[in-house]
Amino acid sequence: MNRREMLGWLASAAAATGVGATVGVPAFAAEAADVDLTARGSRFAKGADVSTLLELEANGAKFYEHGKPLDCLFMLRSHGVDAIRIKVWNDPGNPNFFPADQSPAAGYNNAEHVRVLARRAAALGMRVLIDFHYSDWWADPGKQYPPHAWVGKDLAQTCALLSDYTSHVLNLLKRDGVRPEWVQVGNEITGGMLWPLGKYDQWDNLAQLLKAGHDAVKSVDDRIKVMLHLDSGGNNATSRWWFDSATQRGVTFDVIGLSYYPQWQGSLSDLQNNANDMAARYDKDVMVVETAYPWTTSDGDSEPNSMTNTGSTTFPQTPAGQAQFLGAVTDIVKAIPGGRGKGVFWWEPEWIPTPNVGWKVGAGDQWDNNTLFDFHGNALSSLDAFRRR
Repeated sequence: MNRREMLGWLASAAAATGVGATVGVPAFAAEAADVDLTARGSRFAKGADVSTLLELEANGAKFYEHGKPLDCLFMLRSHGVDAIRIKVWNDPGNPNFFPADQSPAAGYNNAEHVRVLARRAAALGMRVLIDFHYSDWWADPGKQYPPHAWVGKDLAQTCALLSDYTSHVLNLLKRDGVRPEWVQVGNEITGGMLWPLGKYDQWDNLAQLLKAGHDAVKSVDDRIKVMLHLDSGGNNATSRWWFDSATQRGVTFDVIGLSYYPQWQGSLSDLQNNANDMAARYDKDVMVVETAYPWTTSDGDSEPNSMTNTGSTTFPQTPAGQAQFLGAVTDIVKAIPGGRGKGVFWWEPEWIPTPNVGWKVGAGDQWDNNTLFDFHGNALSSLDAFRRR
């Protein structure tokens, strides 16, 4: 994407949110056109997963700084966020199949929506991480539903479908002038993916699926870093078992991605010990690609919050506590020996309570106490923590 196209996308993004008059063209957008991907890769990524942003905007969510409405991505960028993570679902919103029918018919997080969000991020000079779930809905340790069109296929067929889909989406982005810096082959795949074919007890199958994804990414652009992502940020035994199993079967990758939420994944010391060991044991870069911390103990809607405690972590559940937590996690990753720690991503800092935007159709927002904006979309002081890191 050349400079003129980049600035055009920025203007389009601002207009789409109805705040075009309030958003100026930042210097970093113009400069980004001249920054090589290799050079950018040496910088520590200060990231955010904003996969729900388009759905929020379509349902009326607004974001403010000092009372002034601003484009959410612009605000994140101006506060120091330089990388955006975007999840991809295959056919969300299809009313004829479960679990695709758990999403709105508009199909948020499908390839076309991902293209829109990725172009907006690139226009602001942000680096892009694409997160393939290989599902029509949420994929995580508790569920890894295959896309409905892949159900019942054998291993060879599924590998071919996974390869074709991965390269198709990445080629769409390439034609848009967007070159992701990282691509996840699966999301929180501690228990495998594409169940039952690629479940954790079918490791030979899982290895073939991971290899197919890796090769598809590299066929589009061999400079893209392939990431394998587990939810075991503080669990060294599980992390070793998983990556030992993968490497013993010849699975290749560039980056280890970890989720770390203190309610579920242990103490900060557990994270530190595991991240240091992963980098040394496998000679790979490590990133925390999902983390968050509550800014309040209150709930912004009728949907119960999913994060209701912070485990052994004792920072206050306030914006100041969020900033302290982000600082602690960032310090741990930056301190991984050999410069192997490469970034930290906050998960869904923009998911403020908004009618009709829940974790599934008919549900509400489970995450509104972990955002970096208050219930009304006002930027919290914790957003400045990225700038300070």
